[in-house]
Amino acid sequence: MEKQEPFWKFQLVPDIFVDYYEIANQSPGRKVTTQPNLGLIDQLYGDSDALPQWQEQDQKPWERFVAYVNRLNARSPKHVSYKVLYLTRHGQGVHNDYESKVGRDNWNDYWARLDGDGSIYWVDAWLTATGIQQARELGQFWRDVAPEQKIPLPETVYTSPLARCLHTTKLMFSPAFAKEGERLAPLVKEGLRERLTDHTCDKRSSLSWINRYYPSFLIENGFSEEDRLWSPFLSESIKEHVARKQRVLENLYERDPNQIISLTVHSYAIGAILRACGAEEEFIVREGSTIALLVRGERPPLRRYEAMYY
Repeated sequence: MEKQEPFWKFQLVPDIFVDYYEIANQSPGRKVTTQPNLGLIDQLYGDSDALPQWQEQDQKPWERFVAYVNRLNARSPKHVSYKVLYLTRHGQGVHNDYESKVGRDNWNDYWARLDGDGSIYWVDAWLTATGIQQARELGQFWRDVAPEQKIPLPETVYTSPLARCLHTTKLMFSPAFAKEGERLAPLVKEGLRERLTDHTCDKRSSLSWINRYYPSFLIENGFSEEDRLWSPFLSESIKEHVARKQRVLENLYERDPNQIISLTVHSYAIGAILRACGAEEEFIVREGSTIALLVRGERPPLRRYEAMYY
């Protein structure tokens, strides 16, 4: 019998982080930006294994929260796991800037299918100067602000293979990892790519190009030299995109024992992850911004005959 990946059910744990939907409704362009304290609600968790309240109150919010997640995982059965996800949308890309100039309809109907306009090139779109600055601001946050607030660095860093995400990841985490004396070695995953359409900005560069310009980045097994997913004639449906992100989450929950994970992705990719985690609505994350989520994953316990193949 061929081994198949188990099916996980993912759920956003409520009342942990701020209401991103409410923030989006009140924000320019309905875009969520990086929130103070990464959006964590300052609260006591009050479970029986916690410290006495007077000791908990002396801790910073993220210290209490990380201890709470540790307790959740310690108490949970083997088929249940909780992970903190940092979801970052890449900094502004040249395609984002060009779309804002020509308008969304003109972009979608014409320009997005071209390689560029003769002077600007957006196949596997790079960051603009604004996008680079946004990523550097996140780098300053992780190097200087996060340690003061006791916000932990991710234990594992994953990134989409598109150039704008690779560059954002490097600028965002290199200063903090260097400060801690740690090596930044993100894992590049095809499944984290943006929704696949006929837009050329979503066609990735070759594996050789990634290895040349990001030699410290790790590449997942099976990653092809050339882009085999993008096609000028096919587009991925929203349902197919959500299913792809579901498979990525299943892979992470199956294979990564760490509980604090960073994903550098795209606007629609964040929406698909939210959908895979049971959200009925999506919101837009501004370029170069990070949100945090607590996600509960549950895999139905294996039946006896299935366990033989794991």
